[in-house]
Amino acid sequence: MALVQTLVSLLTSLAMMLSVHIPFVPKQEGVLLSAGILSDTHIDARLPLGQLLLARALDDINAAGDTVDAIVVAGDMTNYGDGESVRAFYELFDKHCGAADWVLASGNHEIGHVEDVSQAQARQRLIDTYNAYTGAHTENIYYSVTVNDFRFIVLGDQSDDSWDSPDINADQLAFLDAQLAGATAEGKPAFVVCHWPVEGTNGQSVIWEDGSMGSENSTNVRAILEKYSNVFFISGHVHTGINGELTQKLFGFSCVEQQNGVTYVNLPTFLLVNRYGIPWGGMGFQMEVYENQVLFRARNYLTSKWYPSYDYAVPLQ
Repeated sequence: MALVQTLVSLLTSLAMMLSVHIPFVPKQEGVLLSAGILSDTHIDARLPLGQLLLARALDDINAAGDTVDAIVVAGDMTNYGDGESVRAFYELFDKHCGAADWVLASGNHEIGHVEDVSQAQARQRLIDTYNAYTGAHTENIYYSVTVNDFRFIVLGDQSDDSWDSPDINADQLAFLDAQLAGATAEGKPAFVVCHWPVEGTNGQSVIWEDGSMGSENSTNVRAILEKYSNVFFISGHVHTGINGELTQKLFGFSCVEQQNGVTYVNLPTFLLVNRYGIPWGGMGFQMEVYENQVLFRARNYLTSKWYPSYDYAVPLQ
């Protein structure tokens, strides 16, 4: 796996060096919030090339200046959640990220795959590191951040014996419910960030049969999401690519889709090759919030290339 990852990264780096930088500005006037959304950066302190690629992506976003308000990473920030790699990830953000707000979710590789400490200790390390670098005072692996008056609600794994699937306990579900009630009260969109997709969304059952947050968690989370309007659920984990009409026609899913009024966005893995759609590393979305819609603009943050055929405009209610 390490060899494959290195080869993929080398090829992506070559494409990056051959590309022409195309800085991004909001696609339309009147943008209320702009956020770069990525997932599965899989930083490993033993693999410097991955760190160089994330630094390049953050520099690409930073080149937009103060037009980008936040950076979102939907989990698997690191490969094995070890302390050295967690610090390396945050040092990259501290040095290269110009956005004022960081919305960072934990994934199975931060807690379930950790090797140097217990899962409870790994979770506390993530909380402490996030607070140290951002100045936040969160006490839990789940928390919320308000950016330009829009709420981001981050979910996380509360289990002490997980591997790939999380535990989302009653206290976290109550937090999600209360946060969404407040965030959407005036008709504004709210953004829930969780590494694992809700079961049966964005082709999860086709791409990775066991790759959801689990049936019970999915039932509980879905019931809360569907109580409110203009809710966006952003996930990663299943290593799909940026996909659209062709994947919808052939396989019945897309990386941005709506179910029962909730918009589900599943992000490609940043560092490794993806499946179904554009497979390259470095992919993500630039999310732009407007008065009447939320726009997801597909971009490769390594090659600075837009993919307008995979842009998604989601009207607000």
